[in-house]
Amino acid sequence: MPHNLLDCSQEYTEETFQEVKTRYSEFGKDLYEILRIYEPEIFKHLRFYKATKLIEKTTWGQAETENSYAIYDDGKNSFGIQLEPMTPVICLHNKLTQIEIGDWNGNDYYGDSIEFIKKMLLKN
Repeated sequence: MPHNLLDCSQEYTEETFQEVKTRYSEFGKDLYEILRIYEPEIFKHLRFYKATKLIEKTTWGQAETENSYAIYDDGKNSFGIQLEPMTPVICLHNKLTQIEIGDWNGNDYYGDSIEFIKKMLLKN
């Protein structure tokens, strides 16, 4: 398992940022680029993953290969980002909390995501 914040029911392969940009073009796709430009201290600690196969029986029945996963880990704090095109939401989580952010009535879902990361996931 690449990181304990990734769901253990799937197998993952690490991707480069360029591979993610090429493969994932759905909802939330610009979050990583926004972090790279405006929050480089966060971005430099991200590692990117894609699910390749299901390794345990789940309620959803197949690997979520269309999703994009990123794990932030700086040695003190860690959190996960999951971009889900089918739902469509940006999932942010650590071991204590999680949130799903979508396009609710024209909200700023990228701004809301970055605010949650800074206030709730990196508060140490």
